[in-house]
Amino acid sequence: MNYLKKSVALLLVAVMVLALAACGKSSSSSSSSASSSSSAGESSSAGDSSSSLYSKDTREILIGTWYEQYYTSDHQSIDDNPSVTNVVNAQMQLDNMRAIEKKYNIELRFWNMTWQGVIESINTSIMAGKPDCQVYLVDLQFGIPAVLAGYAMSLEDILQKDAKASLVDEAHKDIFSDAGSVVVKTLCLSPGSADTYLFTANSVNLTAYPLGYNSDLIKKYGLEDPRELAAKGEWTWEKWRTMMKAITQDTDSDGATDQWGFRGAWNVLFPALLMSNNAHIASPIKGDDGKVHEMLTSQPTIEALNFLHDMYQTDKVSFWDPDCDANWNDNVYAWAKQNIGFWVDQPWIAQEADPDQVMMKNRVLVTWPVGPSGNKDTNPMFNQTVGSYYIIPSGTEDAQQVYCVMYDYFNWYAGDTTLRDDDEWFRTWTYTDENFDVLKSMADEDKDYTMELWDQVPYDEALTIRAIIELGANPDFQPIDVSTFVEANKNRVQDYVDKLFNK
Repeated sequence: MNYLKKSVALLLVAVMVLALAACGKSSSSSSSSASSSSSAGESSSAGDSSSSLYSKDTREILIGTWYEQYYTSDHQSIDDNPSVTNVVNAQMQLDNMRAIEKKYNIELRFWNMTWQGVIESINTSIMAGKPDCQVYLVDLQFGIPAVLAGYAMSLEDILQKDAKASLVDEAHKDIFSDAGSVVVKTLCLSPGSADTYLFTANSVNLTAYPLGYNSDLIKKYGLEDPRELAAKGEWTWEKWRTMMKAITQDTDSDGATDQWGFRGAWNVLFPALLMSNNAHIASPIKGDDGKVHEMLTSQPTIEALNFLHDMYQTDKVSFWDPDCDANWNDNVYAWAKQNIGFWVDQPWIAQEADPDQVMMKNRVLVTWPVGPSGNKDTNPMFNQTVGSYYIIPSGTEDAQQVYCVMYDYFNWYAGDTTLRDDDEWFRTWTYTDENFDVLKSMADEDKDYTMELWDQVPYDEALTIRAIIELGANPDFQPIDVSTFVEANKNRVQDYVDKLFNK
């Protein structure tokens, strides 16, 4: 389970990485970590050495992460980033780094601790009261447990609202805005929560995962066009199911399926099924009694689980076996070989799987079909818990300075969000304007999002959702049916939501 979570987390990192490739980011950096502030040196109440924002002695601020990032105090040229593309924006980011160093008298460094190293550092050094880093980049699978364990400082405590007039300069005034910050995006684990522990760089949201399909295969088998069905409000699970079954073929007549109805990361597929059926497992939705209840046993969720099960076990329009773990990309990128009907899509996947844009004419994006308990007008299209966030660990000295440094680092564009939100890269790798419009519509800021924490629940390893689709002889994931899974895990989910939301 952890391996699968990590794989998707890294895929999501890649989304953010490539989303800002045009801004001079490395192919191994993220939008949340590679943003910085060109206004940092200009808009401060410069040089007030009596403020806690400034220090007489040079301070090193370390950010624990698991991949290389740009630009920091270690970089002297924009060419230090081997993947730089937009030299103007890259220079703004590097100049901003120099301004931050001068403003706060600090040196800022990212410490590539590896994935496991970040987790171990959080769980050992913070608990001991001496965090190794002043900031940690976290995936939510271990970031949320860190918050629940008391390892992170709340933003409210960091900023000390009652003392803000003397501690925060004009450049950071919108940190305290109840409407949130243009520069910093925060995540509360529960709506209306008084405490905020997770934050990242704000940016245009184009990281939703549409459903991709091969229009040539749709035509070959005389199927209705999914995008036309969606426009008419007739794009449903049952019609999708019929299409996937029709496309799944043994084209060589050798007894082996070599053309599949669906391929892709199953743990991106599953939350899409939940959203398209208005279903939840572990979500902060409150019942009539004001408490959050597990929704694993709800009808919409069972419908989503059954549909997932049937895709792999009954209809066999896709497959997952032990070899898929070692060959994850074979599933994610398979569609580029033109023998897959439907797949999980995102621009970064297209760049990796189809760099020559061979599928330019027949790769089409569409919103997910609507399930039996879903509603095309109200179904959420994007999970707001997707992505990587930062925490400032408990025990961090002068945490307000650290936060303000990160705030300025994120704001490398000096408030000009047209620089930050350049969508050229997304347009290039969605191939067509129509595809781009589908992607943008799914992550529209005006739409309702969902917070669904199904993959944070500590399921028994023998009863993970993965076991519902497992085909091979894997001792850790023996195939089980949906009713067995639900009965075995409903109390685990309730315990989890009690701990998180019903304090």
